[in-house]
Amino acid sequence: MSRKGILVLSFVIVMIVVVVANRSHTVDWTPTFNEFETKPMDTKVFFDQLPFWFQGKSVKKIHTTFYEYDQYLRDQPVDSTKNYISISRTYDIDITSFEALLEYVAYGNDAFISAHSFPYFVKDTLGFNTAYEDTEIKEIRNTLHFEFAKDSLTYTAKIPYGIAYVKDTVTVKKLGYLVSDKGERRTNFVGIPYYDGIFYIHTTPEIFTNYQMLEAPNTNYLSTAISYLPQVPLLLDKAIKVDPEFSQSRLRYITSKEPLKWSWYLLLLAIALFILFNAKRRQRVIPVIEPLKNTTTEFVHTVSNLHYEAADYNGIIQKKIIHFLESIRSKYQLSTERLDANFVKKLALKSGNSVEQVQQLVTLILNMKSHNFMTKEPLITLNKEIEKFYKKDKK
Repeated sequence: MSRKGILVLSFVIVMIVVVVANRSHTVDWTPTFNEFETKPMDTKVFFDQLPFWFQGKSVKKIHTTFYEYDQYLRDQPVDSTKNYISISRTYDIDITSFEALLEYVAYGNDAFISAHSFPYFVKDTLGFNTAYEDTEIKEIRNTLHFEFAKDSLTYTAKIPYGIAYVKDTVTVKKLGYLVSDKGERRTNFVGIPYYDGIFYIHTTPEIFTNYQMLEAPNTNYLSTAISYLPQVPLLLDKAIKVDPEFSQSRLRYITSKEPLKWSWYLLLLAIALFILFNAKRRQRVIPVIEPLKNTTTEFVHTVSNLHYEAADYNGIIQKKIIHFLESIRSKYQLSTERLDANFVKKLALKSGNSVEQVQQLVTLILNMKSHNFMTKEPLITLNKEIEKFYKKDKK
């Protein structure tokens, strides 16, 4: 990895550490009533306690609407009665699902519903009404009691959306009440018989949250409230209807279907292979660096060929002499203005040739410079002498 890449990677790691170290630790008090979360206003602790309160009875969580679940039950063998339980801030049920729930309770099942607000059609069908008392945005202490039991629970309200209670009516049976910090008594727990079953309506869902369950000095009030239900298996109508078996990502539908899942994996594999092989094919071509050409030599050869084809042997001789003397000047740094005995001696010393051989070559050059040759024999003789000089020089 290059130095620049190492610096960028180090910067990214440092930024991640800084963000994680300085992330907010503010407690989330949003009343989501999620059965799987551990935030203060979720309900994991309560639902984890249900098997203990109901002596190990089976617990089924409904991830769809109750109408869809009821259609599923109709295709199953007749089973024993069950308790329906729902804990939420707002009892969010559609009218079709509620009609299915009415039939379910009428068959002999019981329903325990704790919520701060209820749809109009639920209250109208069951014959009860709710009212609300606004509270100041501050922590207040309320106490819950039963009409026919001694257990009570005092809690500090953490959700400032007021007190919900059931208005007095002759169609319901009062089972419990709330005493606010102002000393006012309000009905918050009622039973409503419906054919062979019973609806239990509770208007203080906050006491079932994780925070209140853990802060309560004891859970006698909660166990007493739940004990109104018979010891039969449970159906939990989730406040947030997402099946935990599905991924929470946007691909959860694809991964939930076997053919789509494998198609997705094959697509990813094909893309990876395409990128891999395409990257290899498109690697930058390494250029071939041609060695530098000796243009001077090429020029001499070209000119020589022209003279040779024109039978200008004397021109070739003179060009060859000029080229030889130029090479002597550049290689041995000797002046070629005077080709005398001193020049011969120096050239023989530097080139490794004998003085006699060098003297013979210099004499031949001087003679050929002053004559005009019409045949090629003198050219051949000059070339042989120069080749002999170069051959000795290379040794």
